[in-house]
Amino acid sequence: MKRGQISLDFLFAITLITLTMVNVVYIANSERAHSETFDTVTKLKAFSIDIRDTVVKVYSSGDGFSVRKGFPIELGEGDRVNVSLITPNSLIVNASIGQRSYIIVQQIPIILHENSSVILTRERTEFVITADYDETEGRLDVVLSS
Repeated sequence: MKRGQISLDFLFAITLITLTMVNVVYIANSERAHSETFDTVTKLKAFSIDIRDTVVKVYSSGDGFSVRKGFPIELGEGDRVNVSLITPNSLIVNASIGQRSYIIVQQIPIILHENSSVILTRERTEFVITADYDETEGRLDVVLSS
């Protein structure tokens, strides 16, 4: 073997090792991004289930009962979460977090008679769920307010 042949083989080996390491770093970054997205979706799903259960508890507690809730994820600048109670029995959490959009829909086992929603931002992360008796209609409803 000539002296130049060993150098060329060495450069080829270094190139293959470098390409392998670049691919490993790319896969690691990709998996990290997927795990962060999964973490956010899981927290939003748990939040929506908690809100659904709280709406039912407030409804069963009766007129005037209210519960203050906070959003479990720290929101950044420009992040928004819209929590909506939609007639007849839906809870929709529409979130824009970290330049990604998420929508979670939950069915509520009670009948809602009024649409209500709150928008959560970095400055405002709490809202109130209240049972309100409508005397003219003779029915109890649950509403969201800031």
